[in-house]
Amino acid sequence: MKDNIFMIHYLDEGWDWPDMYCAEDLEEYCLETLEVPHEHIDKVTYLNNAFELTLVRQRSYHNDDWYVNLQRTA
Repeated sequence: MKDNIFMIHYLDEGWDWPDMYCAEDLEEYCLETLEVPHEHIDKVTYLNNAFELTLVRQRSYHNDDWYVNLQRTA
């Protein structure tokens, strides 16, 4: 099975690390910018100017555009 944990080191679309105050901000970034559907997000963890995104393990999304783009981003 493919990876379900992604490290994000760079933010896009006008977001910057000072914009990230809590886990909800990170999740909003995942939803809006990375286009990860809410039901596939297991957890997000802030790690000093990076964050770890853990997806719910499912094979069904491995060919979805947002997942392919996420693999390129991380």
